[in-house]
Amino acid sequence: MLQRPPRTAQFLLLIAASALLAAGCTPAMLERAPPAVESHSAEARGFESARDWPAAAAAWQRAAAVARGPDRDAPLVAAAEAWFRAGDAERARAALAEISPNPTAEVAARKVLVETRLLLRAKRPADALARLAGVPMGPGDPFAVELLAARSDAAFASRQPAIGVAALARRETLLTEPGQRMANQRRIWNRMQEAIAAGVSLQTPPGVAPMVSAWLELGQAVEASAGNSYRLRAGLLAWRERHPTHPGATGIVEALLAEYQAMTEYPRRVALLLPLSGRQEAAAAAVRDGFIAAYLAQGGEGERPEINVYDTTALGALAAFELAVRNGAEFVVGPLLKEELAQLAAAELPAVPTLALNWADEGAQLPAWMAQFALAPEEEAEAAARRAWRDGHTRAVALAHDTEQGRRMARSFNAAFQTEGGEVLGWQVFEPHVSDFSVEITGLLLLNESRARHQRIQQLAGRNLEYEPRRREDADFIFLAARPNEALLIRPQLRFHFAGDLPIYATSSLFDPARNNADLDGVLFADMPWRVGAGDLQFMTQFRAFGPNALERNGRLYAFGADAYRLVPLLHNRSETLGSGVEGLTGTLRVGAAGRVQRELDWGRFEQGKVRHAPPRMQVAAEATAAEP
Repeated sequence: MLQRPPRTAQFLLLIAASALLAAGCTPAMLERAPPAVESHSAEARGFESARDWPAAAAAWQRAAAVARGPDRDAPLVAAAEAWFRAGDAERARAALAEISPNPTAEVAARKVLVETRLLLRAKRPADALARLAGVPMGPGDPFAVELLAARSDAAFASRQPAIGVAALARRETLLTEPGQRMANQRRIWNRMQEAIAAGVSLQTPPGVAPMVSAWLELGQAVEASAGNSYRLRAGLLAWRERHPTHPGATGIVEALLAEYQAMTEYPRRVALLLPLSGRQEAAAAAVRDGFIAAYLAQGGEGERPEINVYDTTALGALAAFELAVRNGAEFVVGPLLKEELAQLAAAELPAVPTLALNWADEGAQLPAWMAQFALAPEEEAEAAARRAWRDGHTRAVALAHDTEQGRRMARSFNAAFQTEGGEVLGWQVFEPHVSDFSVEITGLLLLNESRARHQRIQQLAGRNLEYEPRRREDADFIFLAARPNEALLIRPQLRFHFAGDLPIYATSSLFDPARNNADLDGVLFADMPWRVGAGDLQFMTQFRAFGPNALERNGRLYAFGADAYRLVPLLHNRSETLGSGVEGLTGTLRVGAAGRVQRELDWGRFEQGKVRHAPPRMQVAAEATAAEP
């Protein structure tokens, strides 16, 4: 039999219920709070899976809003992580500021990670290192692996490679899987190469542990090789003899030796097929000169192939190919022109490994042993789509010159951006070689609709009204495919039409180093690494010997020829290295679908008329939060 609670208890229950009602809450609502937290958290995880970081951050914020007390900390730090990935530093810092003063060890570690990445993004690596000082990073500490990676990034960014290598060496002791340890060693190797490219000394400072000293010595072998694969391979062998028990000796160095063997073992005879007379003579000569320059730069007289060059204009592409094979070619590079490649695609050819210097038209069937390498503008348009999406933009408008190439770039951009998950709100083509683009710009920005609304309102009011046109507000950025003359005119006209604040992502076609590019300030564009200050400019300066402005005029084709030479052994030996990416003068090279060599491009931004290297702002974060531990 149930007993009635004492009157005192009844009174206290009545007081508690009255307080809840006064606050607008009921006991049932409090019971529903934990399910609401989990519901919002599940929603946030779904957005994270779709890489929709702003939506994920907002969902985590909703989870924090319905959580109570210390339970708010976990969704708050998750919101900060998502805001960081979305590129919104202000909201990330605001979420971190709401975390309680004494969070759990796990939340505290995650908070430090976000704070460190914010400092690195703000180019304050010394402050990032200071923030990490004293944070526990030993076995059993939460997120120690990620924290050590962040410490390494901060140290290398501070031009202190010894500290960076030490952090990664310590990180390796916490990893259990062989693949994880190999990835960590690859990370050390990559960071040291980046330091060398940035002019950072890898000399060993006093008091460094022997393990770290040996790693730095390995980096010095890279520096001493000066880009020569033969000398680098010899340096790796010598390092392994001096440090046979070092973890890197049976790890990264063994893998690198296999890779560089594939990169230096050329076939005995290579044929180069180019249109060296006629309309394409200058372009073909630049490709040939880059090819030969890379051949000479390799050194190792006994290991270099015999190269024979055939003029496809004089012989015809098919006849040149067949003659090269009869003369003993074990690998063919070329032809250069699409119509020449179409001739080969339509013929019965001897099965000799080939690197065509163009992409075949859609629908053309090339043999499996023929790879394709091209400086395709479509790649740059796709790169712009990926970069804009990773920078947090989701809605685009596009403007391209009304040519076959311009339309291909616009279509490639649209397809790539939609594949990423973005929306292309509209695109316009403009007539090339004109000076007034106002019709296309006002149509793209919906300024005509704004004016029409104003006219309707005036008619209804029966009097003249003050009016300032408003452009569409739903677009995050503009994709621009334009040549230098057009771009230098379009950019000021966009400002005039109230779109000066919209970010512009473009292709390399707008960059002419011989011009004053001050009107393009702020524009981002995809291009070869050396063109934006991130690649091997020392190799490229050799091309200046070919005449005034030779580098500016035909440097891209010179780099293209050099990369074609470097791809020969990788394709001939079917090296897996090409699948993971090879650093070339034209970009990071990989073999993609249908045997096409894909280029991952670098990024430049115009600042005060000059081009500055502009790597993706998410790069440090991506490295620190990569799937590999």
